[in-house]
Amino acid sequence: MTEKTIIGETNYMDNIKILEDSDKITGFYDKEADVLYLSLGDPAEAVAVEIEDGVLARYNEEGDRVVGITLIGLRKRIQQELNHHLKVLPHEEGWGVIERNEELPARIFTDRESALKYALGIAKVQWCEVVIYSQDNQIEQVLNPTIDKIIKKRVNGIKSLEFSTH
Repeated sequence: MTEKTIIGETNYMDNIKILEDSDKITGFYDKEADVLYLSLGDPAEAVAVEIEDGVLARYNEEGDRVVGITLIGLRKRIQQELNHHLKVLPHEEGWGVIERNEELPARIFTDRESALKYALGIAKVQWCEVVIYSQDNQIEQVLNPTIDKIIKKRVNGIKSLEFSTH
């Protein structure tokens, strides 16, 4: 009987419709509250289910379908992601790497080169910038290893086209 209950629950979840029966998506952004409301299809009664912090799915139980999505704090979330960068800067014990908007270094290295390699490794995976500071705490350079690599490939491709013969 336990198996049937689990199978029944799995089948029930598989039947939830998302954008299957709707041919229109409408939205409204409340700038003052920083909330984006998306409606999927025609208006319908729904219960709100928080699927992630600040992300609500509006679910219509009668039709087994998601009829809307609410994103709370959208502007703040976007700004946080756009401002995501790592800092490599001098520290009393060597060189530190500060992640996100933290105040203290996540890791401390004895030399700048090791701190830079560590930060660039993370930046490649997270698609973010590395802000490199000089010994006197001035911004020396800003790198985005993923974007820089893409640009380099494109520039090299353009150069090879310019110099090729027919």
